[in-house]
Amino acid sequence: MRILFFVLLWLMPVVTAVAMPIGMTTAQSLNVRSAPSGEVVASLPMGTVAGVLDMQGDWLKVMYFEGGDTSRSREGWIHGQYFRLTSASGVGGSSCEMEYRSGAEVCLNLINTNLDCHEDLSSDTYRSCDVTAEYELATDYRGQSSLGVDVSCDAEITHHTVNGRRRSSTESDWFSHSLYSHGSDWNAMNFSFSFNSFDEIYRVQLDSVTCRIENVQLW
Repeated sequence: MRILFFVLLWLMPVVTAVAMPIGMTTAQSLNVRSAPSGEVVASLPMGTVAGVLDMQGDWLKVMYFEGGDTSRSREGWIHGQYFRLTSASGVGGSSCEMEYRSGAEVCLNLINTNLDCHEDLSSDTYRSCDVTAEYELATDYRGQSSLGVDVSCDAEITHHTVNGRRRSSTESDWFSHSLYSHGSDWNAMNFSFSFNSFDEIYRVQLDSVTCRIENVQLW
């Protein structure tokens, strides 16, 4: 099958620049196979960065670094359903910040949110809810050092009581990342909301989840 290759210079220490589409794995543990539907030869954790070498139907042949070691490049086939390409013409996202000494840009994309509520064992009301926010970071930084990136996220819910009262609650969290040359990273932030049993919460809705880059610093 013919593939349109976008030119992207993936610069890493001791590795020659390679023109190939770059992306990251999105499954918790993704099997690497010897061929499409072939024997499993390895597995990749979520957020592993890889370059696409070839495609056959839903299968992608990728090059990756085993254990993140740039001296141990490996190739294999993965299912394309669990791989997300990053932008080939530069980084982009809902929140972007520039590191001014290097001129590098870092962008964030919120890729998934989820609300999971837990019922009280003695009633049909909720005792707590968890919100998960998954996001990706990508940078066009080309130097030999690294970028420290601080990300903060807020989750807001509205909970309704059986007597008709309605209240809003907000939880916040933050996380620090290290990004290297043309690097990317993934993270999932978790927010916990607990309710008093006498409140008798019977309905909860997720109002908003926002994530933003707070700070980018060259290390």
